[in-house]
Amino acid sequence: MKKFFLAVILFFSLTTGFSQRFINGAGICVFSTGGAGFSSFVTGGLTYSPRVNVSESDNSAISIGVPISIGLSYSSNASSGSASASALVNIPLIVNYNYGCGSTRQNESRFGFFAGGGFGYHIAAYADDNSNGGNNGDGTTSINSYGPVGNAGIRIGVGQRSHNIEIKASYMKGLDVSKADIFGIAGLFNF
Repeated sequence: MKKFFLAVILFFSLTTGFSQRFINGAGICVFSTGGAGFSSFVTGGLTYSPRVNVSESDNSAISIGVPISIGLSYSSNASSGSASASALVNIPLIVNYNYGCGSTRQNESRFGFFAGGGFGYHIAAYADDNSNGGNNGDGTTSINSYGPVGNAGIRIGVGQRSHNIEIKASYMKGLDVSKADIFGIAGLFNF
């Protein structure tokens, strides 16, 4: 775990020397977390996606990124008196192949795509007042998971220069005891 956070710190320290190759975006995300032994739950949140292109050509690039997502959700049902809340933090380290729009700051294409993979860390908790014990015996389910992650998406150019809208999907398989299946969908605006 310490090595993972060291890699994230190293990533951000390297971006200062690659200002022309640094690209970032922000937006909204939704994650569905499920697995054996606990109920699936959905959490929405915000995502910030910085990346550095380590190799570029006219129409494509290889990038390393850390799309960080945080989220909270709460729902209540007045008629049954039940309430539920969930929270998450999702931090993957991703290597992507980017083509077309958004692959580099100089690319003027209006459409592009990307795909890649890496390794991620996911913390999620779900509390339900109407549950009968859950995983922790107190009405909560907690997941502290890590594992391989893959993502793919499209980018559509908007405005001038390199601004674009990104829509992506991701999947992470937990290697810890939860064996969690973590699906994500996000929409971002890349600056």
